[in-house]
Parts: sequence; structure tokens; C-alpha cells
Amino acid sequence: MAQIPYVCGRLGELTQDIRWRTDQLPALREADGAAALRQIAQHLQKLVSALREAALLLEEAGLHEAAAYTAQLSAAASAFHIRTEDYSRLTAAFADWLQRMSPLLPNTETKTVSAAVIGRLMNNVRLGYYPTEAAHVGWLKAALRFPEGKAVNLLDPCCGEGDALHQLADGENAVTYGAELDESRAEAAQTVLDHVAIGSYYFARISRSAFHLLFLNPPYLQMYGGARSEKRFLGESYDHLMMGGVLIYIIPYYRLTDDVCNFLAAHFDRLMAYRFCGEEFQKFRQIAILGVRKPRAENPRMAGLLEMVSLHPDKLPTLDHIPPESYPLPDAEKAVSLFQGAQFNVRELAEQMRRMGSMLPKRSALDGQEKRPPLPLTIGQIGLVGGSGLINGLIECETPHVIKGQVIKSTRRRTGDQYDECDGRATTEIIETTSNKMVFNLLTPDGVKLLA
Repeated sequence: MAQIPYVCGRLGELTQDIRWRTDQLPALREADGAAALRQIAQHLQKLVSALREAALLLEEAGLHEAAAYTAQLSAAASAFHIRTEDYSRLTAAFADWLQRMSPLLPNTETKTVSAAVIGRLMNNVRLGYYPTEAAHVGWLKAALRFPEGKAVNLLDPCCGEGDALHQLADGENAVTYGAELDESRAEAAQTVLDHVAIGSYYFARISRSAFHLLFLNPPYLQMYGGARSEKRFLGESYDHLMMGGVLIYIIPYYRLTDDVCNFLAAHFDRLMAYRFCGEEFQKFRQIAILGVRKPRAENPRMAGLLEMVSLHPDKLPTLDHIPPESYPLPDAEKAVSLFQGAQFNVRELAEQMRRMGSMLPKRSALDGQEKRPPLPLTIGQIGLVGGSGLINGLIECETPHVIKGQVIKSTRRRTGDQYDECDGRATTEIIETTSNKMVFNLLTPDGVKLLA
């Protein structure tokens, strides 16, 4: 069975929900009464939400005319007065929308999807990794104000080759940290960033509340653990920011879904959205959202404003109009005590050892001096030292000699007579005892001598 792309599958689910709710409206209106009106209001609210999500999915699929038509229908449904006597025009509008969507939806019997839709989606997937263009990074940097005399920590959880984060930190008192799944890109990032965690960010171990800036340009249009990558990266990485830290979140505008908007509004203040300039926006539909981390608090009004952005991206100001130094970074220094990637990073370890000089404990000044025991060694101590191999080699004294110590096993036998009082017989018993014996072989001018 062919796998249906997420966009097409989700459009199919929304269409079924819209069809069912549309069919319920006439009967609910005939019922009249306060309870029926409440149900109608709930159905219309669900319809508006479903149409808005469908519009974003159509934008993702590159079906811009269908998306615009869907957004218009969503706005009309939102403004519809539920006490209107005749619902026929409303239901006819939904029926027309369903008919227009039919060629775009997956066939439930054959599990196939329009080839044109698949082609557009595949073009988008090729853009899953797209490094932020240098001019746009420059405008984003101009919006930041770095504290004087304080070091700041900058994090990019999907840093690619590290160019964007390096550009943000260039000339500033900043330490850069990046995580990158692709090993070849991670290797390139290590040449421009201070620290790079190799492997999936989701399996990295990184300090929380330790970073002044989170630069987040996640891979687009991918699924991880049932969640879209744009949303999951945001939900799992925002907590690395300290309170008052600045978020730069770059996504296609059609990924500003309800859940993403609500999350941003709950965790960030001073949220502003800017679209990319010229051909960059036309090709990749990217916007940058900036915000300042705050304690969690729901903000439905701000979430609603962000949702409007996704429906009218052309009305957003471009990044070249962002006010300079409008987002100051916190002036509190913070150490990053934990930064480990999913894969062992030999290069990072070598750099740490270079900065530390050595990971071995420093040698004491006494280590280079001749050591003598405070008291003469006992026979037992001499045996231990000799058996361990430490008394080996040339001994310089009045009678030079070469000594080699070793431990050998010796067996001692003894016999004993035993008398049995019962029968008056005598027997002889042989007893063997095995023990270790210390032996020193000495090579002297007079020949080899054995000390045991």
C-alpha cells in the first residue's frame, strides 16, 4: 500500500469533518432553541478552524489559488450569523468547496494521490535543508543588542554548516553552540563554531536556561514521532533559553498553525513577524518570528494575531525594516555546564584538551626527586617489591650487579607416622605443602648467584 503524504492525508481528514458538520447544520437550525444554537456555534467554530488549517496545507502543497479560496470561505463562515433563517447559501458554499477539493484529495479505494500535488510536495521536500541567506542574517543581527562586557551563549539546534550562527556572533563577545544531524555538515560547522554536537538534536544533552539567544531554522515538512519538525524543534528547544532570552524562529508562513501560534504566545513576549525579502520569500515563503522568553502564560489575543499572519503574509513588513537593536540579549553571564551530542565528537574532545593543556593531573614537584623510605625495608616488603618487578636492572653500588626478582612455587614434603590404638597398626602419611618463594638472580662479575 502506498504511503499517502501527510498534507494529502490531513486534507482528507479535514474534508470528512467539514462534510459531516455541514450536513448537520440544516437539521440543527430547524430544531431552534438555545441548545441548538449553541451546537450550531460550536459546529461553525470547528468549521472555521478546519478551513483555516486546510488553507495552510494547500499553501504547503503549492496550491495558492485553492488556499486563497479556502481562506475566504473561512472568513465568511466566521462572520456568519447563526440566527439567519436560511442556511442554504452557507451549505452551498461548503458543498462547492468540497467539490473543488475532490481532485486534490487521496482516493480512499486506490490509495492514490494527484500526481500534480505529489510533484509540488516533492519540490518542497527538497527544500527541507535551506541555510538562511547571509543578507537576511545580517538584518536579524542588526535587531539584536549584545551586552557590553558580558559573554553570551548562542545556540542553533540545527546549525547546518554553522554559517548563520557564526555570522550572528562575528565580532561579539559570544560563544557559539550548534547541533547538526548530518556528519559532513557538522564537520564543516566545527571550523566556524566553538562547540558542535554531532547527531540528532533530540538525543543531545544540553543545559537548560543557559542560552541568551536561540536561533531556530528547523528542517521543513518532515515528521518526527508523529509531530511536524517545525513544531517539535520549537517545543523541545525553547527551554534552553534563559528568561529574557531572545528567540529567532524561521519557518514557512503556512506552518503557523493554531498549536504553534498558541505555544509561541504562551512562552514569549514581544512577538513580531517579518517576511523574507524579494525572491527569497517568493521561493521559500519564509518568515522570521522574534520573541523574548517569559514564564508560561496563555495569551489567546496574541495567538490570534499570529494566526492572521499565516493568512495574510504579504502584509508583513520585510526583514530589512526591522528596528535596529530592538531585541537586547540578557546581560547575565551563564556557564553552559552540559553540551553533549548523540555521537562522540573526537574533534571537540581534542579542542577541550588543547585548552586545558592536559586532562591528566599535574605532576608534583616531588615526583622528580629521588625517594627513600623513612625506615629500612623489612624482609616482607623486599619480597613484595621484588615480586612486583620493581627490583630489576643494574644496581649501582660498590659491587655493581644486575638483579632480577621472581616468585616461584616450592613444594615441601614431610612424612609422619600414625598409630591406630584400636588394631595396633602403624601407618606412614606423606604431607605436601605448596608455598610461594621469592628468588633473586644476581649477575655479578664473579658469575650468577641465586638468593632465595
